[in-house]
Amino acid sequence: MKSPLSIFFILICMTSITRAQENVLTIHAVNYPPYEIENPDVDSLLGFDVEVAVEAFKRVGRRARVEFRPWKRIVAMAKAGTTMAILSCGKSAGREEYIYYSEPISTATRTYAASIDYSKDVPSSIEEAQGQKILVVSGYVSEKELAAAGVDFEPIIDDDSALRVLINRDFDLFFTTKEFIQYVAGGLGLSKKLQYFDTGKQIPYHLCFSKGWPGSNTLRDIFNKGLAEIRADGTYDAIHARYQ
Repeated sequence: MKSPLSIFFILICMTSITRAQENVLTIHAVNYPPYEIENPDVDSLLGFDVEVAVEAFKRVGRRARVEFRPWKRIVAMAKAGTTMAILSCGKSAGREEYIYYSEPISTATRTYAASIDYSKDVPSSIEEAQGQKILVVSGYVSEKELAAAGVDFEPIIDDDSALRVLINRDFDLFFTTKEFIQYVAGGLGLSKKLQYFDTGKQIPYHLCFSKGWPGSNTLRDIFNKGLAEIRADGTYDAIHARYQ
């Protein structure tokens, strides 16, 4: 039987661990390499947005970590105020109702991916692809961009599925983020089977703080301060250089 003194020290230790865990800020993200990488390879790269977010908070004396969930779930969590923030989140109509946007942390190149055998007209803007059979992942900002441009499309569940359908079935183009899909295609061994047509559009990504999370506007402001520091001293560029 443990002595009362032993039980006391155990309780103290458990309380300390709990408090330490509570002091860590949790950010939620979806697996979105090279921005966020849920299962790092032997190089142990976590994703440049993950590294930037954690380092920016570190500069202002706060510890942060990233947990992975499906995209639609973390958006629902942001609306409900059950997550502090979403990583690599683009601005979208309606999101400002429940989101405080940080300063931009990275950018994404909007592109149309096509099979290497594609020989139809080459789109140089989003609108120029109208009339072709286009895939886009349901729930992403890119889906809303196509809709706003009046371009017809077929929604699909995820990026891996979109690539396989693009190559193996009767679809022309996949509207996506170039940096991300090149990484995914490489992992699937599909790099040599694809070509890309950039649309000339760059999308800023942010750390998106839930308005329902206590003190989220203040957390956004101190994050922006840390982000400015790591941009100014070269740390931001050094992080990105490891992914080139």
